[in-house]
Order: sequence, then structure tokens, then C-alpha cells
Amino acid sequence: MQSFISPRRINGGIGLAFLKRFGVTIRIGLAVLILGSAGCKQPQPPEYFGFRDLQIGAATGAQTTVSTIVKLYNPNPFGLELKRAEVNVSINGHHAGHSLLDSTIRIPERDTFYVPIAMQVDLQAIMRNALQSLLGGEATVTLDGRVRIRRGMLTFNRPFHYDGKEDLNALLQQGF
Repeated sequence: MQSFISPRRINGGIGLAFLKRFGVTIRIGLAVLILGSAGCKQPQPPEYFGFRDLQIGAATGAQTTVSTIVKLYNPNPFGLELKRAEVNVSINGHHAGHSLLDSTIRIPERDTFYVPIAMQVDLQAIMRNALQSLLGGEATVTLDGRVRIRRGMLTFNRPFHYDGKEDLNALLQQGF
């Protein structure tokens, strides 16, 4: 019985040259794959820098519309595109609202960028701790969500979380 690669062809030099070229091709292919995957690492999440232009709309029933512009910083050495963002907002541990952004925003590399957010807010959730927050002068704001970002041809879904104190006195001076 004769095998697919006979020893006579390998020893004759023709098969051995083929195997050497094939090995070099495999090595080059692996190097390209490793370098390509290193250049496609997942981006770091943006850093929250605060918000501005807080506006509260007219109340309809138990809900009102709140809109603001969130300031973020992209720590990555490359630009991105924000394709979609979903966020749940809690104030002092109570769910206050949900926001969905379904439009494309270009994010410059290592620079700040702004994301407009509008959401329906449950007035009861805000009023639960309103007196406590006003007396303390600050409120704990928690943001939990997912973003879909694109870098070149690759799309990533990333969770994010922010938990911090917001100064209510500064908001009141800013005006609504």
C-alpha cells in the first residue's frame, strides 16, 4: 500500500521543497493573524466627565422628560463611532429612568465628546429622596448600560457603569 506522500518523493527533493514552502506560508499566515488580532483589541470604555444643559420638560401624569448633554473622554489612541447606547439611571438607589440612543456619533481619539440624552423619568422615584438630597446638597447617580461602538470594520458591545455624587447646588444655580 502506498501513502499519499511517498518517502521517495520527499527524499528526491521535490516534496521536501514543497513542505518547506508550505511551512513558511503557515508561519507567515500565523504572524499576520497574531499581528492583526493585536491591532483589533477591544477599546477601553469612555470616562465620564459630567453633564451640562439639564432641562426638565413639562410633567404629564407621573412622568416628565429630562434631557441633558453628557461629557465623556475617549482614552483610546484611535477614533470610534458610537452606534447605540442604552442606559438605566438610578438616583439614590431608586430607578429613575431609561434612555436609548440609536444614532451614530463620531468619537475622536484621546479627546472629549458629547452625547445628548433624553429620557422619560418617573417623578415618584425622584421625589422619594428629594428632601434628603436637597438637605444633603448632593445625590448619588448610578448609570448602568451597554454601548455598541465601531472601530473600522469591527463592532463591539461593551457594558459600562458609573456611580458618583452629583452636586445639586450647582444644578440649581445652573437653572432649568
